[in-house]
Formats: sequence, C-alpha cells, structure tokens
Amino acid sequence: MKRHLTYAIPFALLLWNGSLSANTLQTLTYNFPLDVDGGGAEATLNGSNVEIFCDNFGNEISVPSGTYTANVTDLSTTANLDETRFGGVLSGDWVNINLSGGNPTATTDDTFFNTGAGSSSLARYEMVAYLVSLYNVPQGASTANNDLQYAIWSLMDPTADSMGINENKVTSDLEAAASWYMNMNTPGNLNALNSFLGEFEVVSDAKMTFSNGLGVGGFQEQIVWTPTPEPRLEGLALFGLFAAGAFLLRRFRAGQPRVHPASR
Repeated sequence: MKRHLTYAIPFALLLWNGSLSANTLQTLTYNFPLDVDGGGAEATLNGSNVEIFCDNFGNEISVPSGTYTANVTDLSTTANLDETRFGGVLSGDWVNINLSGGNPTATTDDTFFNTGAGSSSLARYEMVAYLVSLYNVPQGASTANNDLQYAIWSLMDPTADSMGINENKVTSDLEAAASWYMNMNTPGNLNALNSFLGEFEVVSDAKMTFSNGLGVGGFQEQIVWTPTPEPRLEGLALFGLFAAGAFLLRRFRAGQPRVHPASR
C-alpha cells in the first residue's frame, strides 16, 4: 500500500503542475488600433484584466473575442525564452538595421543592433519592453504611437520573415532604445532594470511549431505590461528621463571634435 502511495503522489503533482502551465488569453477590445495595425488592446490573461501590445508583424490576432491557449514568459535579464516566438533567433538571423543620418551615433547603433549586444533575442525583448512603456494609450493612433509600433516591428524582424520595414522613419525611437539598453545593462543598474522588466510578460501561442529557432504559426505574439502602482510610476518617469539624457549625451559627444594631446 505504501509503495502505491509513493508513486501516486509524484503523479498527482505532475498533473497539478501541468494544469498550472495552461494559460488562457482572451481579447476584449482595442485601446488604439494604429494606422499600421498593431497597437494595444484590453484582454484577460487567466481571468485577470491586462493590457497587451503586439511585437509580431507576421501573424494575426482576433480582437475582440479571440480565445487562445498561451505560453507566458516573465521578462528579466536572465529570462528563459524557449517558449517565445523569437527566443531562438540567433544574433546573425535578424534583418539588418541601417539607421539614417550617417552620424556617429547612427553608425554605432547599426553595429550594436546587427553584430553587437543588441543582436541577441533577449536584448530585443528588453528593448521592446522599453518601447512599449513609451506608448501613450489615451492618445490613440497618433504619429508617435505609430512610430513606436514600427520600431518594435523593426526590432523583431528575423530574416526568415523579412518584413521589409523601413526603419529609417523611426531612427530616433531605435536610437533611444539602444541608448536605454546600453545604459541599463550595466552592473550598477541591473537591479533597477530587473524591477522594470518584471512589469512585462511575453504571451506566445502554445501551439507554435519551431523552424530554425523561429516560432511558426499561431496567434500574434503579445507583450503584457502591468505597471506597478504608485509611487513606482514616478520612478519609471525618472527612468525614462535618465535614458533620454544618456541618449542626448551620446549625441553631444559624437558631435564633438576629437582633441589630441599636444606633442612634447
């Protein structure tokens, strides 16, 4: 009798854990359908009200009244992205980003996105979270919100999809995302960064198949943003000001002439 009980307990725990892994996403209504599609919507995730924002150009989601079985991945600097659509995309498998202007900042950021730290899947998801935090939901389908969506799609554009998005029109948003990432992924800012990323989840279709590291099929992947209550919103505002200041400082330094020490 004891032996049967010993085997039964792990089996029951396995069933219980399996039931916890099933997540249900149900879309309710658009907050702002952008001119380029995408944008944000109200939804429920396992019965809780959430705001969702798309990071995926190549698939569709039904709003309202779409009900989907989903994988949910918490974002952090050590996030496991195995169940996300883009988590297996290798650094060299993104469409190259070529920013306009020809200035030193744009050149540096091209390298950052295409072959540097910004070419990893985790870096892309972190920058998407940052760009999502810049949306002005009450503003609706504004030029600023439209450009943020284009910037997000530019980041999440693997060569296997190759959406042909012209990232030159959103150079400022992509440069801001690069500056934010470079300043926050430093030893002194990792705690603040993880606190910020803890407000975001990636919701992906549980029925996706994978080809060469890319999730194929299923509903359009969504980012859930759940800002923590006040007073953290003040901290988030300062967070954005810090990133903007760092971005302007990089531009200022890039425009300064190089000063060589006088020869002796």
